[in-house]
Amino acid sequence: MFIQIAPRVRVFISESQLEFIEQHSQGTFRDTDLSPEEVKTVKVLADKAIFVRKKLDNGMQYALNRSIRFVKNAN
Repeated sequence: MFIQIAPRVRVFISESQLEFIEQHSQGTFRDTDLSPEEVKTVKVLADKAIFVRKKLDNGMQYALNRSIRFVKNAN
């Protein structure tokens, strides 16, 4: 599946990443609340601009980027 970040900019995500996005799409969360495997996943998704991050004194806070769109049938 692809996610459109901006016009003519799409990023591919896997099924496991899509499940992670669906689980954490409501509100914000911290990296201290996640398991080590989930921390790796959220860092990859933040690098792809799907999640936005905010640096805190004792960790990182993440939220879903509001300007993305899910594209199911992309070439």
